[in-house]
Amino acid sequence: MYRYLLAICLRATWGEYTPKIDPKSFELWRLKVEKKVKTTERAHRIHFLYRGQTISPWHDIPFWAGYSEEDKQPLLHFVCEIPRMTHAKLEIHKGHEPNPLIQDTVGNNKLRFYKYGESIVNYGAIAQTWEDPNIADPDTGLGGDNDPIDVLQLNSKPCRRGSVQRVRVLGALALIDSGETDWKLLVVDVDDVSEKDATKWRHVDEIPRDRVDEIRNWFRMYKTAEGKPENVYALGGKVVDQEYAMRVAKRTHQHWKDFVNGAAKCLTSCHSQECHGHEIPCWVGSDNGADL
Repeated sequence: MYRYLLAICLRATWGEYTPKIDPKSFELWRLKVEKKVKTTERAHRIHFLYRGQTISPWHDIPFWAGYSEEDKQPLLHFVCEIPRMTHAKLEIHKGHEPNPLIQDTVGNNKLRFYKYGESIVNYGAIAQTWEDPNIADPDTGLGGDNDPIDVLQLNSKPCRRGSVQRVRVLGALALIDSGETDWKLLVVDVDDVSEKDATKWRHVDEIPRDRVDEIRNWFRMYKTAEGKPENVYALGGKVVDQEYAMRVAKRTHQHWKDFVNGAAKCLTSCHSQECHGHEIPCWVGSDNGADL
């Protein structure tokens, strides 16, 4: 069974892929999510639909989200995985078709929750990005963590799991997690009408210093609650500015392009009963051509 599944994955991966959605015509309001429960798993899955068709939040939602009306700053699309003030660690799953949000597992296939405390930010990822483990980051000297680039969304209102937002990048932290580069983009949701403070921030220096210190310390320490060592930061823990952070984001977007076009290979762990514990190719899909 495992070899059969692997063969299917190989046919659907490592070839040139054109996202289903044309970024020029993408309309965020048409995006929907639905929960699906497999009887063989305890965790539900969150799937994404656009115009009624299933899509990948990793590959099909555009990287770019236009420009801010006030200052013409470029915006990116953020996918919410872990809302602020929650514990369950969900993520875009690279190996399962079609990259739904699934709760991470540890050890004996146990569902993973933050042990250190509730998430202090809205956590997620930028669509169409990938930190390539085979390319050393120029700031850390280490390969990427094999995931879409992480996002710390700073609005006070908890995001909804699976929601996609237009965000302004303010800066970034160069975290090193278990010997891998794990950049954290600091962003704000520009369309949050309930937010009084964060949506006004245009630059990293406008984020309150104690808020930045809290975030930096939380992500340094959170894995110690699982018996693991502290994480460390490159660049002395400095928060780089918006221009620098956007260069990092665009670099991971290029890594994703290389992957879906067959110039780079992505492997991930399988969490299904049929192939649990084995490495499988990251799922891309076989559709070729924007038709939505």
